[in-house]
Amino acid sequence: MDITDTFKFTCKDCGSHSLIVTHVWTILNGAGSNERWQEWGPLKDNHHWQFKFKELVEENADNEVQTGDFSDFEEDDSDSEPEEYEIHESETIRDEDEFYVNCENCDREIEFGWEQPDRRGLIMPVEFSDFIRSESWPDPKYLDHWQHP
Repeated sequence: MDITDTFKFTCKDCGSHSLIVTHVWTILNGAGSNERWQEWGPLKDNHHWQFKFKELVEENADNEVQTGDFSDFEEDDSDSEPEEYEIHESETIRDEDEFYVNCENCDREIEFGWEQPDRRGLIMPVEFSDFIRSESWPDPKYLDHWQHP
């Protein structure tokens, strides 16, 4: 960044200039088995982001080692011979996707909207210096209290 450039974001709690975008989604793996995944990466001053990390969100709070998951296969109880197994395709539920923007340093959540309706286009944090409310659509979780910057 050039000395003449200014930051588009400065955290009001810690003074950091970096934001992280996190995307959380659920995958249905067959007969009632769900997996939650998350990916995250930096949000740049030009409103673009790239996910650099991805992980399965473990429900086990004890941090125990997880063994392989065979939930993709379910025994077929029909009368067919020989024994057959059904393979269930994974399905992602995009309507339940969640997006978060947080200060990279102190993890404070930053309210944001989208450049286009239906969570499309660039991410527009309300605390960016170039935020224009009339040109943004709020993320669904902020719809009821879409605030002025």
